[in-house]
Amino acid sequence: MMLRIFAMNVTEKDFTAESFRSCLSESRRNEAKRLRREKDRQLFLGAEALLNRSLEMIGAPVCLPAVYTRNRYGKPYLDKTSGIYANWSHSGSFVICALSDQEVGIDLQNICKEPGSALVHRVLQPEEQIYYDQTPKERQKQLFYSYWTVKESFLKALGTGFGTSLDRFYVRIEGDYPEIIRRDGGARYTCQLLDFMEKDYMAAVCVEGEHAEARMRSEIVMISL
Repeated sequence: MMLRIFAMNVTEKDFTAESFRSCLSESRRNEAKRLRREKDRQLFLGAEALLNRSLEMIGAPVCLPAVYTRNRYGKPYLDKTSGIYANWSHSGSFVICALSDQEVGIDLQNICKEPGSALVHRVLQPEEQIYYDQTPKERQKQLFYSYWTVKESFLKALGTGFGTSLDRFYVRIEGDYPEIIRRDGGARYTCQLLDFMEKDYMAAVCVEGEHAEARMRSEIVMISL
């Protein structure tokens, strides 16, 4: 199994500049013009710039900037002949991208904000809530975001996003690595929490199938364009 992860800080970058044209598709640039906030525009463009630079770094057999389509839930797919699955996420000042030869999902969250009790109860399933309530108060925020990023990475790997209800599965996080427990007994997925370089962020990645190597902490390669 192949799994590579790349990240980039978009602070003080202007992806609308001519120097980044080779890293971006025309459709992405046009979509970005509809975003009102400059920060959102840079993150949106930065995600595709990171995707293309990451594909270049692994020597992917695709023409750059890469062409991709989306399924009805919005998950992006490269040309099937490349044999590569890609997924990306952005939050705060960073974008992150995962490339694999399996279905893959990745999520990045800025964890500065304290989650409210209503959000906690909406996101956590009964099995997770028990462990959360037993966790010391000072560790609960970290635990919540661990659940949140793992859940999002799984839903993105699944290809449905929140088209799949959160009550269809839960995360067992007490062990050495997070486990997705599907109530419908569907296909297995392997997840891991990542060691992100900034303490105010948390990231998780999930790949289809059972892969012992995917449970090991993957290195995140920082890219500066």
